[in-house]
Amino acid sequence: MSRLVLPLIAAALLPVAALSLQAPAPPAPPPAAAGLLAGCADIPEVTALVEELRLREDRLRIALASLEAQKAEIATARATLTAELRRLKDARGGLGGSPTNTQRAVADDVGRLVAVYEAMKPKEAAQVMASLPPDFSAELLMRVNPETGARIIAAIPPDKAAILTTYMGARSARHR
Repeated sequence: MSRLVLPLIAAALLPVAALSLQAPAPPAPPPAAAGLLAGCADIPEVTALVEELRLREDRLRIALASLEAQKAEIATARATLTAELRRLKDARGGLGGSPTNTQRAVADDVGRLVAVYEAMKPKEAAQVMASLPPDFSAELLMRVNPETGARIIAAIPPDKAAILTTYMGARSARHR
């Protein structure tokens, strides 16, 4: 019996095997391509060209979708960066109003130094200030008592006093 069944099964599967060996039928052209193929469906070059155009159109559609996705990602990233920048600016604004420990220490040191120069005799203070860098001397003179500062400047040689006065004027102009 198995000798009879085996040839029957082979005969039944033969048409299926033959169909799988045939070249696949070209896909049905999209509606837009159908108009292009009107009257030219039997010309292989035209059919190949239409298929190539369809593939390009698909690739372009995919590329445009990718660009839109990237555009959305960029917009999201931009919004995130803007929010972070705003947060950092607000944080910096909050820090700018209160002096740090280092700034307070520097201000205390300068205050003590000013007190030392105010306690000195004007001629001695003038000799020391004449040997200091002019911008530093001008800063100290701006902070001492105006009467004491006038006496110190009067004791400084005129060429150095002119330079110090220029620095003091520039500092005043900057802070206005």
